[in-house]
Amino acid sequence: MTDRITIDQAIDKARLTINMPATLIMMVAWAQALLIVPSGLAPMSIMAVSIFIGVSGWPMNWLYKAYMTPRWKLWAYSRVANVQQLKEAAIKARVLAADNSFAEKSEMCSKEVRAQILKLEGRA
Repeated sequence: MTDRITIDQAIDKARLTINMPATLIMMVAWAQALLIVPSGLAPMSIMAVSIFIGVSGWPMNWLYKAYMTPRWKLWAYSRVANVQQLKEAAIKARVLAADNSFAEKSEMCSKEVRAQILKLEGRA
């Protein structure tokens, strides 16, 4: 049997495992580019790699969220008492995107995991 958690606990876990790491990925990518490129002290090849990493910050953020969100959903949905209340609270807290949004459609998971999530949400 899985342990039951509150909606607030589930949202806090999402902030710690999805939002915070994704934001850090993007900020570190941008920060390293802002430190290396303007200085002009690094060799051109290093500056080119730094620019590439900086430009890739947002896509890396997106990929991380697209990979982690379905895993959090499966974990949280199977542990809360009311999935619909969790989903509404998570959307309001900007942890999840709305149904049928581009962000939801871009989540990366297998068909089996997607089916489990939809079943838990009552959309299957």
